[in-house]
Amino acid sequence: MNSSNHARTSALALTFVAALTLGGAGVAAAAPPDSPAIPLNTGQEVPAPTLDGNHGLGGARGTFSYDIDGSQLCWELSVTGLSAPATAAHIHVAERNAAGPVVVPLTVQSATSFETSGCATPPPAVLAAIDDDPRAYYVNVHNASNPAGEIRGQLK
Repeated sequence: MNSSNHARTSALALTFVAALTLGGAGVAAAAPPDSPAIPLNTGQEVPAPTLDGNHGLGGARGTFSYDIDGSQLCWELSVTGLSAPATAAHIHVAERNAAGPVVVPLTVQSATSFETSGCATPPPAVLAAIDDDPRAYYVNVHNASNPAGEIRGQLK
């Protein structure tokens, strides 16, 4: 009976350790929790971007995710295949198929492909508005070839 209790205790301990390991790995690899990955592409940009020969329509793409936590908006941005190095990225207020003013500037690398993240502290009213109606906002990435933006994605 003593060896049976030891076997049960060992099995429970292994199950507990496996659950902690798998659960921890899932949390560490997860994107910010309040936002699914938002696809960015040239087809959503308004006005349509000008693209050079090696970067046909759909060549550039990216993903954006964000989390509103208290007074901060924290984000992750991944971009690949821009026609020229990025010069800026922003969150703008405007519905799909319309351009609008910047409400949150984002930090980017001067590269055609990159991954970056950061946090911004916009006015509380902007955070509340994004939280209440994220689809009324979009994120885009600008460069010298496309100063109005080359890729865009509507927030979710």
